[in-house]
Amino acid sequence: MKIDQFIHLIAIFAVFAIFTTSLSACVNVASAQIEEEDIEWLDAEEYTLYWGDQINSSGYFIKSFEYSTPRYSDVPDDYVMLSILMANTSKSWITILSVNNSNIPINDTFDDKLKVEVVDIVTGINIPSPYSKIKLYLAKELSPEEYLKRTWINTTISMEKPADYEIYIDERAYVEIVVENLKDIHFDNLTLNVTIPNNFVLDPDEDIGWTFDLNNKSGSSKTFGYSIRSTKAGNFTIPATELMLTHLGITYYKHTDSSQLIVHGPTINITKSAVPLNTLLNDVVNITVDVGNEGDRAAHVYITDEIPAGAVLLSGKTGDDIVLQPSSNHTIKYTMRMDRIGDIVIPSAKAVFLDAKGYGGTVESKKMIISVIEELVAVEEPIPVEVEPEPLQEDVETSQPEEPVVETEQSLVDKFKSLPSKAMELPGFGALGLVFAILSAGAVADARAGITKVSIDKRKK
Repeated sequence: MKIDQFIHLIAIFAVFAIFTTSLSACVNVASAQIEEEDIEWLDAEEYTLYWGDQINSSGYFIKSFEYSTPRYSDVPDDYVMLSILMANTSKSWITILSVNNSNIPINDTFDDKLKVEVVDIVTGINIPSPYSKIKLYLAKELSPEEYLKRTWINTTISMEKPADYEIYIDERAYVEIVVENLKDIHFDNLTLNVTIPNNFVLDPDEDIGWTFDLNNKSGSSKTFGYSIRSTKAGNFTIPATELMLTHLGITYYKHTDSSQLIVHGPTINITKSAVPLNTLLNDVVNITVDVGNEGDRAAHVYITDEIPAGAVLLSGKTGDDIVLQPSSNHTIKYTMRMDRIGDIVIPSAKAVFLDAKGYGGTVESKKMIISVIEELVAVEEPIPVEVEPEPLQEDVETSQPEEPVVETEQSLVDKFKSLPSKAMELPGFGALGLVFAILSAGAVADARAGITKVSIDKRKK
């Protein structure tokens, strides 16, 4: 017997064991599920489990002991088989989890205290070992009062919501909530609070959230529903719906389980970048357009782009026509010369897509602005010349005056004698003229120096 056939037999046996165990415990499952609906989980811990690995989380031993058949490439609907053993007890479980398989759940709950959720599964014959990424949640311990409240509401009101399912991206998902009275008690003003997950819209758009009554007959129920549509492909969680009920002055809360919704189809996105965003006239700008498919279905994509007015295409191409496979990307590049100055608006690039089912659409990148300026002319700077600064007025006023020249009587007489002889012959230039000349010369000396004075003794003889 081949090894792969033996592995498949083990997997089938494990699935059969799980099925028979579930049937033997069917009487207790219903009541356990009622209690599990309102479990409050603590923040998750993430682990990566390679084939044969085992971890211990708060006394729970989790081991990945089998994976789906390896292929040449990884496939999105692989599964992993886990064994869970609770320490110091005889409790143990086996579960099969998958991420993108509508027939296999993405998470499982054990003993109302542990929840295991698979995030990613990677297989393939070209890797050393298959592995899975999982999240482990532990239940929050309740106070006695809170435990009694949870027990009362769980045995009084029943809430049901559709289990996991899948749709195509152009289809609507219908969500139905059934609220049933399990006791002979009349309830007024019950409230349902609904949360729409991200990437979804109501279709048709309507008000959701209801206030209603339940009569006092056991088994009476009311049904509420709405439809949503996804804006992208992927694996999504539909949040729990909350029921609020007030009875005898006490407010109770009850929640449905969250559910998984798989949305198939292509999800095309496009981005555009330019380098540089600030440039000179007649310089070159490089443009890059990236187109990706984040969905799980291939699509035929027609890419178009255009250069702005005042630019000239130098190399590359501004469009393409391709088939974009799931989880793949395609890039086009070109260069252009900017022949116009100013703030130039770069148009959006567009991608028109259509898949084999007939679903399609158009996506556009964001616009950009490139600033183009004229080339600056370099001006040669003059060589600086050092110039002695002129003295400030304050410096002039405060500078020390030159030493005055002191003229004596004898020097004045000598200057007078040095005058031409004809001047001495003029009238009045006798002894009296000589005296007058000396006096005049002394006055001039007083005016010049402003300090030293020459006096002549005029006593009578």
